[in-house]
Amino acid sequence: MPLSEYTGQSPLGNEDATVVRVVPHRLWQPGQTRTEACTNCGEELVLSEEHLLVVLEERGTRTRRYFSEESCIRAWLGEEKQE
Repeated sequence: MPLSEYTGQSPLGNEDATVVRVVPHRLWQPGQTRTEACTNCGEELVLSEEHLLVVLEERGTRTRRYFSEESCIRAWLGEEKQE
């Protein structure tokens, strides 16, 4: 599915939040290694390596969520079961 098709959907159990944008992402910061956990599966992501970024809006506030792969986004949205 094209990543743009996730726009407008809400995460499972949080209908107050809406996906604004989903894009492939790399965060390059010279001399720094930033990590974040995948929002769905908890896998540690090195943000300078390719991952997926979801911009989520909830009650007028936008936040960034990081995902290791598209199947994690689908599971987070309740579209498929996580293995």
